[in-house]
Amino acid sequence: MTETTASRPRTILLVFFAVFVFTSAHSIALAQMSLGLALLTFIYVAIAQRHRPFVRSLRWFYIPAALYVAWLLPASLLGDTPSGSLSMAREEWLFLAVPAGVYLFRTERYRRVLVTVLASAVALVSLYALLQYVTGVNWFKEYELTAAPVFGYRVQGGFSHRLTFANYFGVAAMFLLGYAAPGGLDMSPRRRKLLATAGCLAMLVTILTFSRMAVAACVITLVLLAVLMGRRYWLPVVGLVVVLAVVIVVVPGIMDRYVDSVRNDLNPQYEGSRLFIWSHTAEIIGEHPLFGVGPGNFYEEYKSRLAPGVPAFRQLAHAHNDVLNVAAVAGIPGALFFELLWLLTVIHLWRGFRRGDLSDSQRRLSLAALLASVVFWLGALTEATFVDEEVRQMLMFTWAAGLSVWYKDNVTPEDRPARHSA
Repeated sequence: MTETTASRPRTILLVFFAVFVFTSAHSIALAQMSLGLALLTFIYVAIAQRHRPFVRSLRWFYIPAALYVAWLLPASLLGDTPSGSLSMAREEWLFLAVPAGVYLFRTERYRRVLVTVLASAVALVSLYALLQYVTGVNWFKEYELTAAPVFGYRVQGGFSHRLTFANYFGVAAMFLLGYAAPGGLDMSPRRRKLLATAGCLAMLVTILTFSRMAVAACVITLVLLAVLMGRRYWLPVVGLVVVLAVVIVVVPGIMDRYVDSVRNDLNPQYEGSRLFIWSHTAEIIGEHPLFGVGPGNFYEEYKSRLAPGVPAFRQLAHAHNDVLNVAAVAGIPGALFFELLWLLTVIHLWRGFRRGDLSDSQRRLSLAALLASVVFWLGALTEATFVDEEVRQMLMFTWAAGLSVWYKDNVTPEDRPARHSA
């Protein structure tokens, strides 16, 4: 069928957004350029089709998001470096990926394309990461990988840091496994195997980063998936949990990471422990409770509280906890808006999964986004993951997928999700 003039801009939008999804797994520069082009195209499509992205049915998401972003303005202007803080706050433009993604995920065939593109990118980069673990190759960077305990190397794909890689692939793994969850007649066995394989590969390479919280988050979220699936589907999910546990035990050095790290993190005198970092962050919040120190100013504030001679790598730019980091940068009100956004989003993802009036594909979107959010949130307990743009891009993609089921508007028959398409 010849593509009509009306549908061509939507196809262009899909292409740009799909490129954004594919490149987000290994290149932040390419991903953000693609997202920028997608957003420009989305504005044109929204105007031409009179599409309303900020509908009443999604106000519970957009209002706290807007309050959080708006609070960053006075927090930036009242800090020590207003221009620098405003520049740092520009990262919040990633929220705009949500309305564009919601628009695309409402259409079943677009949904299949985007999820398949994500699975393909994750599988491809995961295979490269496996090669990294065995050989230590790092084709896209000029430095060598860190050696893993006993054997191999700690993988990081094409990212600059293995924690970024671990958090991104942990989130992506649970999104794909959640969407490929058993049940429903709207997905062929071949397609389900493809998504599940990509999710398992992503989880495996997450383990091979030796990042303890990302690995623990995956295990915890897999258990949650088993609970949500019910007894009928416990066997495959529990089997995956067992396999994952065996890998953690068998791969040399992973268990040692937990023993040594927990011991260090409970030492309040050790500059690298979470207790030390969080207590010093609490001091910053106590001195700047309303507007914080402003985006980009945490480093200097934290450094000023350290004893002379503390190594440079212990002079941190974030609080190693998302909520504490937001409170330090944007004050307690900013942290409350941030937590409200998370709370309402997770509640609606859960409700979307439980809704009986949705198609199987839509309910799995809600489940996938819920599981991905749990992995992200658990990782954010010990890392400031929300300021890590690579991982946040993945979160915005998953939120767009999950929130799309709540969009209420006049939808053309072509846009209505089919219940039993392959």
